[in-house]
Amino acid sequence: MAFTAKKYRIPLVAACVVAAAVTGLELSPAFGTEDTGAGPAAAATPAPADPAGEDAPAGEAPDAHAADSALSGSDNTAFSNGVMALGGSRAAAVAARAAAAATPPQGEGWKLAGATKWLATGYTIRFYDQKSADWLAPYAKATAADLQRITNLPVTVDTRPVGWDYARPKGEVVMGVLHRPCVPPAGEGSMGSTGWKVVRDGTGSANLSCGFTSSSVADTVTSGHAYIDDEFFTAAGKPTAEMGETYMRNHVSHEIGHALGLTHANRSLTKSDCVKGTDSGEFPVMCSPTYAYQDKRAGTYVQQFDVQGLRLLAAGAGATLSPQGKVTGLGGKCLDVKGGKAVNGTQIQLYTCNGSVAQSWILGKDGTFRALGKCLDNSRNLSANGNKIELWDCNGTAAQKWSVNAKGQIVHTATGKVLDVTGGATANGTTVQLYAANTNKRQVWVAPK
Repeated sequence: MAFTAKKYRIPLVAACVVAAAVTGLELSPAFGTEDTGAGPAAAATPAPADPAGEDAPAGEAPDAHAADSALSGSDNTAFSNGVMALGGSRAAAVAARAAAAATPPQGEGWKLAGATKWLATGYTIRFYDQKSADWLAPYAKATAADLQRITNLPVTVDTRPVGWDYARPKGEVVMGVLHRPCVPPAGEGSMGSTGWKVVRDGTGSANLSCGFTSSSVADTVTSGHAYIDDEFFTAAGKPTAEMGETYMRNHVSHEIGHALGLTHANRSLTKSDCVKGTDSGEFPVMCSPTYAYQDKRAGTYVQQFDVQGLRLLAAGAGATLSPQGKVTGLGGKCLDVKGGKAVNGTQIQLYTCNGSVAQSWILGKDGTFRALGKCLDNSRNLSANGNKIELWDCNGTAAQKWSVNAKGQIVHTATGKVLDVTGGATANGTTVQLYAANTNKRQVWVAPK
């Protein structure tokens, strides 16, 4: 979605995160992006062409994300006289450069900052003051629910303010709204590797939010903190017209992602150089800048991308992950989202297994079968034989609850009927329907466990 610059630059989501070896504790490196200029001159900067052949949204300057690392020597990093310094020592700088030399775990559309596991006890998201809680909690709660669903680890939100001098313990992410809180390294700008600061007096960079992770236990995300620039909100605490509700959902989710171990999904230093989803041509939430999904998936970690990094972090914590993979049926062919398009109402069909994301299903503990960030749905929750099976926005309704029985049938919980290959045909494109259970092999599936 294109945004038009008005009185000031359109916001670029920013984040920097952290790491080094300090007193024998290994801290994980991470990266961020920022609005590389501020004021009228910056607003006039032409946007570079998107490497995929599409223009980036108007009014934005080039991204510079891949070397923005800072240092966090402990979980309880706190403000001192209104400034939070994130590593300026020579020893920290040397450690940061060494950490940055290693390539963190990554895959298509996702990267980790360096830590490879979460805490098995999960995390609580908290807020520095009441304004931060009031403005950010609705977004944080939606993100927390998504993170918990993906990782099967507890991620909760506590809206009781902790105060700006709060010493953050392990297992907590603390968020705050401040005016221009993020300060890139002096003399190095967005490409600086050490010396990031967070300030409370409004002297940071314009239109810049930032997120940091701490890893005071080797290879582990132990805590995090994030700061959202109040320039993205109206005086009433609502997203500005330039930002918009959808962008804000992506923005906050992006910063929480940084605080919990994800870094930018960009493939290079080029602005918006992220892999695009085959389902909609959109970027991951962790791409910089954060345009991400513009439909009801906005602000969520979509299965095609960021989810894979989160699953790796959760696996490192020993979590029991929801099964993911292909679902095979008659003729050894796969349960497939037609055309690989995540448009509501897209027919579910049988197709030759090809390893695509249109055939990658996550079987959630909530009874959902998810692909492309949406859910397997019994259309209108009707019970007639032959009822359409489609993809739809996940909504928690009975139409989207399924289970696999001992016979290998995929049972629609509300109706008791099952997924059935229409006519028992094996040709590519054969539709999958709802049908009364019987002994026919066209109702037998092999699902990931």
